[in-house]
This record gives sequence, structure tokens and C-alpha cells, in this order.
Amino acid sequence: MRKARMAKFEDKQLQQRLWEEKTLKINKWQETLRMKIQVENKEKRSKAAADRTLSKINREIHDATRLIDTMLALEKLRLIRRDAAQKRGGSAIGESRQSFEDKIKDMTRLVRAQLESYEEEEAKLKQVLKTEEEEKSKLEWQDREDQARLEQEEEDRKLRLILFGPDEIVCQSDPLFLCNQYYKQASYSLSSLLQIRAKQHQPKCPPPRSRRQLEMDTLCKQKRKLKKQIRAASSEETNGLLVIWRQLKARHSALSKAESARKKRSQKRKNQERFIRDPFQFARQLFQQPKSRTLAVDREELETHLKKTYSDPTREIPLEETTGFVWPAAPGIKLDSKPPSLQEVIAVVNKARAKSVPGPNGVPYLLYKRCPNVLKKLHKILRSAWKNIKISKEWMTAEGMYIPKEQDSKGINQFRPIPLLNVEGKIFFSVMASRLTKYLTENGYINTSVQKGGIPGVSGCLEHATMIWEAIQRAKSKKLNLDVIWLDLANAADQ
Repeated sequence: MRKARMAKFEDKQLQQRLWEEKTLKINKWQETLRMKIQVENKEKRSKAAADRTLSKINREIHDATRLIDTMLALEKLRLIRRDAAQKRGGSAIGESRQSFEDKIKDMTRLVRAQLESYEEEEAKLKQVLKTEEEEKSKLEWQDREDQARLEQEEEDRKLRLILFGPDEIVCQSDPLFLCNQYYKQASYSLSSLLQIRAKQHQPKCPPPRSRRQLEMDTLCKQKRKLKKQIRAASSEETNGLLVIWRQLKARHSALSKAESARKKRSQKRKNQERFIRDPFQFARQLFQQPKSRTLAVDREELETHLKKTYSDPTREIPLEETTGFVWPAAPGIKLDSKPPSLQEVIAVVNKARAKSVPGPNGVPYLLYKRCPNVLKKLHKILRSAWKNIKISKEWMTAEGMYIPKEQDSKGINQFRPIPLLNVEGKIFFSVMASRLTKYLTENGYINTSVQKGGIPGVSGCLEHATMIWEAIQRAKSKKLNLDVIWLDLANAADQ
């Protein structure tokens, strides 16, 4: 009860810490957004002020240019009037006219100087604006790079989520918490990573020897030493040394028997654990004979064998009507024709062996076992194929693989062909086969007392082996005759 309360309290603290971290991230994001808005507003105000100043300078330049043009036109007019007066025989230019022209020239010079000042100021302001635009473009480029990097990290995170699922949060009450923290430090510390890898690659120390083994080693040394003394001893001493040697030998034999029994018990316990963990693999290693993997046939012989085995020259001839068949009754339970459910697909994938060899596309069962989100996407594809009544050609294409039946196999008859189909098609057809088997068994169309293979919940091999074993034991105990016939159909898997 106390442990449950402590675990509940630690989980509550963990959730509170996660909530605080999330709130801190939100506040940080809000502060970043606020600073970004302030910087943008400041840039807008600076740009508006620069635009106003540039507009004012442009107006001043325009006014100065107009004034210069006006004075040039006035001066030109004065020259025209002077030329006209000279043609009429007028007098020379008076002092007042000369003074007026001098003032016009001075004013034009002043306006030109002011215009040059305005143009220099305009050029400087444009250079400042250009520099600001370049800095802004550089910042925008940097922001785009950061955004692209964040998007790439988000895509990588989504991909890891699809492939490996969500990261599990290990609380402090979990027994694996310290182990998780130990290996987690390698993700952000290079020295920790090197230290962990160095420990993993250290050679394993041999297990310590027991007291019985140490005593056996001591007895062996004493026996060897005693043999040397017997060879070098006199006839009077030999009898006594032999008695001691026989005592050491008896003790060593007793310890050896005890050690052998201990090893047998340990090996038996290990075999039981291996059998419980994976019965199929244990039985396979126990009964499997050594096999070679060399198919020494040419292509023509292989094609001839395949044609002879898989072709039927009478396939186009219609079969004759067969009499004597009894039609079964109408089914009481209809065949399930709904699209495959996710639970059915998961059941098929969980039942499949992870070490099964994949088909032509190279995708194994292990991908769908370890990546639940990928399995959900496959489920959508299977439902679409079911609804559209369309089977992919890739699901009906297999790669042939020849497995040797015995050691030193060379001929084609000594190999067993195995077709390798794509995993996706096998999952789809497994759902169909499961539904069809359920339909046939529930409606009583299959007699399970005769048919054992392919029936779920019926261990035909175990049942038949038990029956044969009981028959052998009964015949042996009652001293009866027993005839057992084994039938091995040639190429049964090929037909």
C-alpha cells in the first residue's frame, strides 16, 4: 500500500514537472514572439522615418532644380532681350542690369551648391537603406534556414515516432529508471558514450570456480605428485602410497560424479528455459541434421524439372461429372465479408515469426511488429484493396528458393523449393484464410476427427504422435505385434 502511494506520488510529481516544463516552453515562445513583434515594429518605424526624410530631400531637390531651371530661363530671356536691344541700336548694358545678372549668377551658384548637398545626403540615405535591406535579407535568410532546420527535425521526430512509437517516460519508481538514466546520458555526452561502449566491449571474466572444482584440482595435483613418488619409492613404501592414491582416486571420482550431475541439472534447466522461450527453435536445433547449400544443376535441367513438376498437359480438358457427392446443408453462419479489421491484422502479424524471410520487396514482418503506425497505414491499404476488389500483382509474385533436404545435397530432387511472397499479401490472405476456416468449422463442413492440419486449436501432430506412442507402449507391455507404416509422398509440397 505504501509503495502504491509512493508510486502515485512520484507519478504526480512527474506530471507536475512535465507541466512546468511545458508552461516554461510556452512562456519562452510567447516572449520570443513578443520580441519579434517589437523588432518588426521598430523596423517599420525606422523605415517610415527614413522614407519621410527621403521624400523631403526629394522635394527639396525638385524645388532646387525648378529654381535653377527658372533662373536659367530668366538669364536666357535677359540675353535675348539684350541681343534685341543691340540690334535696335540701343546703348550698352547699364549698371543696374549688370548688377541684376551678377545676383542671378550668385543665386544660381548657391542653389547649385544646395542641390549638390541634397544629392549627397540622398546618396548617403539610400546607402543606409540599402545596407538595412541587405541586413534584413540576411536575417530573413537565416530565419528561413532555422525554419527549414526545425521542419527537418520535426519530420525526423515524426519518422522516429512512426518507426519506433512514442518515447516511454520511465518514472523513478520503475526498476529500470537508473538503467535508463545511465544509458540516456550517452545521447548528450561523448565521454559517457565512449565509457559505455568501452564497458560493453570489455572481455568477460570467466565465472568463479566452486569449492568442489577447486578441491578436484587439488586432488589432481596430489595424484600426479603421488604417482611420481610411487615410481621413485622403494617396495616397502609403495604399498602405503598406493593406499593413499586409491583414497584420493575414490574421493576424486565421487566429486566428479557430483560435478557431472550438477552440470546435467544445469543443462537440463537451461534446455527447459530455451524450450519454454522458443519451442520451435529448440526442437529445430535438436532434430535438425546438417545440410549443405549447393545446387549443382544447370539451367536447362532446372527448367525441365520445373516444367515437369508444375505443368499439367490435360489442364484444358474439362473434367467429367462425378457422382456420389453429398451436398452439405445450407450454412447457418454466413461468411464475414467485411473489410479486414485492425485487430485481425494485428493478430496475424503477432502470430508470424519475426525471422521469416521477406519476399521480393525485402520488407520483413519485423517492421510491422516494431512499428505500429506503419501497420496502421498497411491496414488502410488492405481495406482499400478489399473494398475495390483489386489484388496487387506484387502480392501474387514469389521468388523461388531451394533448401537442401540432407547433407551433401547436389541433385534437384534433394532440394525442397520454397516460394517467398511479400509480407503484405501474406497478411491479407491470412485474414481471408482465417475467416474461411472459421466459416467451414462453425457450419460443420469439416470433420475435425479426420482433418487435423490447418484447423486452429487442433494439434494434429501432437495428437497423432501420442496415439502412435500409446500404441507402441501397449504393444510392448502386452507383447503384441504392431505394424507401423510411414508414407512419404514425393514432392508433396510441390503439387
